[in-house]
Amino acid sequence: MNNLYEALNTFLADQVVVGMKIHNIHWFMKGQGFFPMHKQMDEFYEEAEERIDTVAERLLVIGDKPLGSLKAILDRTTIEELGEHEITAFDGVSKLIVDFESLNNLALHIIKLAEEDNDPGTADHFTSISQDLGKSLWMMKSYIK
Repeated sequence: MNNLYEALNTFLADQVVVGMKIHNIHWFMKGQGFFPMHKQMDEFYEEAEERIDTVAERLLVIGDKPLGSLKAILDRTTIEELGEHEITAFDGVSKLIVDFESLNNLALHIIKLAEEDNDPGTADHFTSISQDLGKSLWMMKSYIK
């Protein structure tokens, strides 16, 4: 991936799929840890929606178009969807750790691409996104230890 626009749209697609996965975990979670993690999934989902909007708007600002259909999202994503089945809080958080690490790695890649393209605005947006993802990763990893 060497194109900033492509990387931004991949991040957008991945974030949309992770957002849906967060919803599935929220809806299908059972067992120990349900109460704190059910509420936490709401917070994670709201943050995901905010990132989706930020990335889509950034694409428009720099002169490209965000992916605008579910087909395009599913064709572009690198994230595996989660089925409609019961899941424990531990297993749900474990799956999200993998996805958040993937998003964070892509965010760091986008920062490099933006700096190479002399686009400090995009680099700044993704520095903030990386910081937010890092905090969420720290919280999730602390929960499953």
